[in-house]
Amino acid sequence: MKIEYLRNGNVVSLLSARQSKSYPAIAQVEAYWHALRNGRLCPTRQEVDPRGMAGALHEAFILEKIAPGLARIRLAGQHLNDIMDMETRGMPISVLFEADARKELHRALEALFDMPAQVTLSLTTQPGAFRKPVEAQMVMLPLRDEDGEITRVLGALQVDGDLKRGPHRFSIRSVETTAIIVKAEATASMTRSQTAYDEGKNAASRAQETLDLRLGTSPGLHLGHVYREPIPGGDDTFRSFAEAQRHFDLRMELDRQSATGKRAHLKLVTSD
Repeated sequence: MKIEYLRNGNVVSLLSARQSKSYPAIAQVEAYWHALRNGRLCPTRQEVDPRGMAGALHEAFILEKIAPGLARIRLAGQHLNDIMDMETRGMPISVLFEADARKELHRALEALFDMPAQVTLSLTTQPGAFRKPVEAQMVMLPLRDEDGEITRVLGALQVDGDLKRGPHRFSIRSVETTAIIVKAEATASMTRSQTAYDEGKNAASRAQETLDLRLGTSPGLHLGHVYREPIPGGDDTFRSFAEAQRHFDLRMELDRQSATGKRAHLKLVTSD
């Protein structure tokens, strides 16, 4: 059951409050991600700076989406290596989980990438010979890649108490999936930024078309490019360039024909 209370007019989950007290590294990574996000859907991978969460680097990790519901570890703090008693970089994140918990992890990752959503997992290890069960918590937060797609995850895994030598694998006790909502002002700001980008891109495209038309470098249906006279009334720079180009081409043709012993004949061609 999810227990909530009111604080300053806002609904606050007691579960999240209790979890953040027990797992300070989780709280720091989550707070850092929210600060980077700043009202947007999610921050980018390039914005993540380890100095912003220096106190939680031991527990932090970065994931990369490799398929729907699947992700591999790109970067991992030493805490993850200690849990598995091996280097975890490059491995799927599912190696940290028991086989019967991986289907639920799969659904949680799908929600994270598709909604997108913040995912918090309450975990526990299975008791064994001379080994008591250990509780832990994992948080996973979506990031955009260099193409703007949500394919990266900033996360953290922290164990409550001392951890004996691994490897350890976890079962999932509970999953908290929180859909990410973009603030209205952030949406308006992103819309204005996108509109300005599109207008600038269109203006640059029109300028390039004008330049191609003046220089005669617009590709035609044939091979190569066609030289055209500058636009009537165009500026003197382009007209001078066109005149110099015509003389250069004519001189090159005359030199080539002189070298072969042929006489040069000029043909007048008119066009509309």
